[in-house]
Amino acid sequence: MAKARQYNTKRLYFSSRINEAMKGFFERPLTFVDAPMGYGKTTAVREFLNKSDDLVLWQTVFDTSTDSFWQDFSRLFAAIDEDSSQSLLELGFPHDSVLLKEAVRVVADVTFPDRTFLVIDDYHLLESREIDRLIERVAMYGIPGLHIVLITRCSGRLNVDELALKGYLHPITKETFELTPPEIAEYYKTCGISLSAGETERLYALTEGWISALYLFLLEFVAEGSYSLENNIYKLIGKAVYEPLAAETKEFLLTLSIFDSFTQEQAACMWDKENTDELLAEVTSQNAFVNYDRRSKTYFAHSILTGFLRETLAGQDSGYHQALYRKMAGWLEKNGDYFAAMRYYYNCDDFDHLLLALEEDRSHDFTAVKKEVLKKYMAECPPQIKARHHYAVLKYLLHLFVHNETALFGKTCGDFISHIQADTGLKAELRNRLLGEFELMLGFTAYNDIKKMADHYAKSWTLIGQPTAIYDPKLNWTFGSQSVLYLYYRESGRLAEHARDLIEHMPSYNRLTGGHGSGGEYIMEGERLFNMGNLAGAEIAAYKAMYKAQEANQPNIAFCADYLLIRLAFMQGDGGRVFELLQKMREEMTNKKDYQLIHLVEICEGSVYAALKQKDKIPASLTDADPKSLRLGFPGFGAFNIFYGRALLVGGEYLKLIGSEEYFFGIATVFSNLLGQIYTHIYLAAAQHRLFKEAEALDHLKKALVIALPDKVYMPFVENGDYIKPLLEKFLSEGYCREDLASILELYAAYEKAAQIVQEYCSGEKTKLTEREQEIAQLAAVGITNKGIGARLYISENTVKMALKSVFEKLGINSRALLKQGLDNLTQ
Repeated sequence: MAKARQYNTKRLYFSSRINEAMKGFFERPLTFVDAPMGYGKTTAVREFLNKSDDLVLWQTVFDTSTDSFWQDFSRLFAAIDEDSSQSLLELGFPHDSVLLKEAVRVVADVTFPDRTFLVIDDYHLLESREIDRLIERVAMYGIPGLHIVLITRCSGRLNVDELALKGYLHPITKETFELTPPEIAEYYKTCGISLSAGETERLYALTEGWISALYLFLLEFVAEGSYSLENNIYKLIGKAVYEPLAAETKEFLLTLSIFDSFTQEQAACMWDKENTDELLAEVTSQNAFVNYDRRSKTYFAHSILTGFLRETLAGQDSGYHQALYRKMAGWLEKNGDYFAAMRYYYNCDDFDHLLLALEEDRSHDFTAVKKEVLKKYMAECPPQIKARHHYAVLKYLLHLFVHNETALFGKTCGDFISHIQADTGLKAELRNRLLGEFELMLGFTAYNDIKKMADHYAKSWTLIGQPTAIYDPKLNWTFGSQSVLYLYYRESGRLAEHARDLIEHMPSYNRLTGGHGSGGEYIMEGERLFNMGNLAGAEIAAYKAMYKAQEANQPNIAFCADYLLIRLAFMQGDGGRVFELLQKMREEMTNKKDYQLIHLVEICEGSVYAALKQKDKIPASLTDADPKSLRLGFPGFGAFNIFYGRALLVGGEYLKLIGSEEYFFGIATVFSNLLGQIYTHIYLAAAQHRLFKEAEALDHLKKALVIALPDKVYMPFVENGDYIKPLLEKFLSEGYCREDLASILELYAAYEKAAQIVQEYCSGEKTKLTEREQEIAQLAAVGITNKGIGARLYISENTVKMALKSVFEKLGINSRALLKQGLDNLTQ
């Protein structure tokens, strides 16, 4: 092997085959770059795109956490559209088809520059079918200007063959990155080394064209004048890259190996010495295994080097690891990611700081996943540490209540009181504050017994005299339920009293919680009147609730008011008003990014289609879902079952409905939710009647009537009269509750006519576009962006987005690419 005079081991080499393959980025919406570790995928893609002036949005996946991925993915879009970026963040990870559909819509509504490349590196780490579905749908949507590049070591989960066959996918595989013998010779020559034919063949036989091994052999030759026959990549990198470094530089790399990529600020925080910049300059200049990307202002260590460093790090003692974890937790706390910081404090057994982070956490994340993590932390936290962190225990109690962890909630309440009593150093003011916050929590233990809850809230106010510090007024007061009456109707014959109690005591609760739930009392009163058939009184109450909710910024209450108005409009046969209100709910959710309410909106829409018996329009994402996967608190599960039971009836799934009896009643009896019990009996009566089991059907219907008639709760029977009318007529003919049943059947006669009118409206509007929708659709069909359409028509970009969403639904399409065909079909 002949030496040239000067070596350049930093020289990057890409064969003509690689460069030609990369040109396919421009031709397809999705490119898959699939090869094992160390084949130069990331470097090749980054260098190729750096040569262009196109916008590049680059995301590196660090681990299997879908939540972390989603936060980083969402923030990418801020470079183009801050509003859409925030929408994706508020939406959260799309773990079901409802959220997935909305995520695709948000991305599709972004106006991308002519060529924008969204690159996701180390995509294989995610192992998430939900993200695969998102990528597939975005690619197939045909978003102008957007090209997605996935860098991965495994393409097994995506529908690669189908995507390629339909022209959406450009695959680049391992074979493209394997250097041939002539390419190996050319690579070494560019670095200053001339190879003989025999040497080239030996290197090819040893490496099979693997660029990382070839690079390490090159470094070894430059340092020693020859290369070994070692084929263990970590031993090669240790010998050629790591061992020659100074001790401080090795320590610096080990410290940063906790990251897959890092900024200068992160490096400075972790290293915590003044020479951070000098060391960064050193490690990036000496070899090609640490690089700086100027676009993202981020340093990237090659995965092979990272793997070697982490293997080395694993050999360090526990004290070394704990020091790193504490620094990492400190960095995350500094940037407001307290929940992630807790994980690192947990890893180093620092429960004091873990609980401090919980106390500082101001996120609105009350998911089941977070609850389970907190349960694990609190179970392992030493009692003496928990005894010092009273506010952390109170916040933990809130998570337990939301998810109906009643036994653990009770035990933790007992622990809290013991801790307060044992803490003799507490000042009186702080003690009262803590006990006042605890009284608020105890109010939850009396949930849906309004008077008992009110007693706790009064005691809480006496102790603290100001709004709570731990309860967030942005929490969903109805737990995702579309009905307040469902939540608080608990004793037959006392519904009017329940409604009066809520009106009387709600102001005290609002004062204590900063307006939380404002207007909910009038929703309950409105629903009570509606169920009696008093439509005018119900409408007045709905508007009272709406104004109170808007004043206190309580969108979930406002949506419940909208749903009550929808039911009133349906009863009056006003189909236009029904669908106008549904559209209003969705627009307000989208505009205000209240995505915690997305399943509430879907349930309201699904309930309308279930009432119309349009089973093909009832979202399968709801009927196939486990309520635990939806954005509902446990108290809202039974309200979901009111929708779900009707959907099963409409779908003709009578046996499944009967088989759900124990589950439905199990949910509805935890808090004595009588409305859920009434509907369940009605649904079971309808199912049994359809199966010609009259005795069982009449038995269930009578049980429903026994609960409902003392309060004149008629509407559950009216809304299901299409299934139970013969049963009601049989009871009436026998003289059973004649006055009430006559009222129900009279209301049903009006309801039946109204439903027919709404049905006709719905059918007539199915493929009829408004003048504005037609105008916007025609401009979009010829490729004009949302921004461009807005400028032409002097309307906002968001108005364009919502109009196109309505057009897509009416035409039954899911992308701009199908707009022209859909518009043509309207004229045929």
